[in-house]
Amino acid sequence: MKIALIASQGGHLGQIHIIFTKKVLEKNDVILITEHQDAKKQGTFEEKTFLGKYRTYYFEKDRLRFNPFDYLSAIIRLRKIFKKERIKCIVTNGAQLSIPAVIAGKLLGVKTIFIDTVIRVKTPDWSARASYFFSDIFLVQHPSMAKKYGKRARYEGGIL
Repeated sequence: MKIALIASQGGHLGQIHIIFTKKVLEKNDVILITEHQDAKKQGTFEEKTFLGKYRTYYFEKDRLRFNPFDYLSAIIRLRKIFKKERIKCIVTNGAQLSIPAVIAGKLLGVKTIFIDTVIRVKTPDWSARASYFFSDIFLVQHPSMAKKYGKRARYEGGIL
């Protein structure tokens, strides 16, 4: 299966690296979409950078903020990447890139999975709240958080 892993730089990307090891991904074809602060890498992709095997696409770090036009631009760009790569499943754990990713996936009929970050134990995350409405599967890592998001949020056990 062709899977796109999407995570913002920092802790979210660190969690993706912990969850999706070579052993977990060995039967699938995967791409990683993340942010990078180096202006030369933004808007580019590199071969074999994620786990030494998988392609990585870069977006500008902290570009989206709260500008709806930037989100629309990101949705269009992600849609092109998903079509080009023939993505069948999107997995994201936030932050900023998760919202346009699940929307772009929904527009293309791609299965989308959102995994709420492990550090959220009391209050919902803003990117998770927005992604909740567009994701096919919405997983939380603490039982109490399922009630905070709504009926579609599921606790299947701690992932990390």
